[in-house]
Amino acid sequence: MDLVVEAALWLNRRLPRRSLARRASSDAYAEWEYATGRAVFSEHFGADRLRGVRVLDAACGPGGKTAWYAESAAFVVGVDLAPGHLAEARRYGAKREVAARLAFVAGDAGRLPLRDRCMDAVTANDAMEHFADPEAVLRELTRVLRPGGTLFVTFPPYWSANGAHLYDYVRLPWCQVLLPSRALRVVVERAVLEEETLRGGEGVAARAAQIAREQLDFFEHALNGMTIARFLSLVRAEPRLRLRRLRCVPPKVRALQPLASLPVLREYLTGLAVAELEAVG
Repeated sequence: MDLVVEAALWLNRRLPRRSLARRASSDAYAEWEYATGRAVFSEHFGADRLRGVRVLDAACGPGGKTAWYAESAAFVVGVDLAPGHLAEARRYGAKREVAARLAFVAGDAGRLPLRDRCMDAVTANDAMEHFADPEAVLRELTRVLRPGGTLFVTFPPYWSANGAHLYDYVRLPWCQVLLPSRALRVVVERAVLEEETLRGGEGVAARAAQIAREQLDFFEHALNGMTIARFLSLVRAEPRLRLRRLRCVPPKVRALQPLASLPVLREYLTGLAVAELEAVG
């Protein structure tokens, strides 16, 4: 195992470091969400798709994307399990001056406290891979959509290059595929320590140990292993939901892009799965 760990860390050191500025504060993270959410939604769905409609943002987090939706939507309801996230989302909505068109509800996306068919659109962006019971969530998101309403979904497939969500510190792509679980734990711990040592400051060892625990806990408990195939199976099982289109966004490495269309490689070479679905009946 030692040789595998050392080889992985050697490669990790030679890959570009990621900026951790968005982790500096909840407001910085919300700003990052706002910018990336706007860019991704505009590119794949269209910047004006939510104009004048009622929107549910499932797993809204600290509200960066939710605030951007509210800039054009008639009204947006953000739902999240974490009360702390909702408090941050309310503050950020006020900062963006869209608080009048926002409401936030503490709740489980698999048991939404909303009436049937009350929304024109639902967003679940960078969320589907985190739900503990994605089947129940998809059923609920469909329930609250009016007939003809649209569900917008984006997620990185679990087996994709960054599907482990460890990329802030482990820059090695497909680390969850290439490394045995024990080796991956050691790589995370050492990669975090190396990065935090470079950042400096007081209490580096304790800070790095805490971050490594958080990273590993997230990897082991906050991901449901969502794949493209599993997502499509869940959609087929939902009678009120029809898939309008699915786009498998290929990796940025140009040489790999032609291979991404091959069914056997799609789960590994899709950087982002983008789905647009319609509620029927």
